[in-house]
Amino acid sequence: MTRTKEQRQTAATRVDDIEGAFGARRYRPSPDAQPLELRVNGGTKRTDEDWTVPKQLVAECVSGKLVLDFTQARCSRREIDIRVAAGAGAIVLIVPRGWRVDMEGVQPGNGSVANRVKLPRFPGAPMIRVTGQVDSGAVRARYAYRSPLGLLRRTR
Repeated sequence: MTRTKEQRQTAATRVDDIEGAFGARRYRPSPDAQPLELRVNGGTKRTDEDWTVPKQLVAECVSGKLVLDFTQARCSRREIDIRVAAGAGAIVLIVPRGWRVDMEGVQPGNGSVANRVKLPRFPGAPMIRVTGQVDSGAVRARYAYRSPLGLLRRTR
């Protein structure tokens, strides 16, 4: 059986179809959810537990370190908007492989902006758009580290 050119260019199955076939429930947030505001005036703040990602986040770090860890987060959005403001502190975004981070909207003053997320985006994976300003701090996006010991300890 031969397929037409249009049939060859479209995917055979979508991720939503597979999840529906196996009965997976996707978290559906309310459309009018308020943006999550995270502020650090000194010290370190992390979001590494099981947390729900809203459509918009506000991350402000006067001094210290703010870590946004998306590896264990529940995210049903295709696009996430993050507004950053880093004074003398550091804001670190840790994303799973397959996600994409766009940092074109960040204006570095005397600080630094580094995007280490280079792999292609998986179909259906979220895209994080970061906008804002960095005075003398840093804004970084990276993948989660993999230690050889962690690979041995993982459960199957």
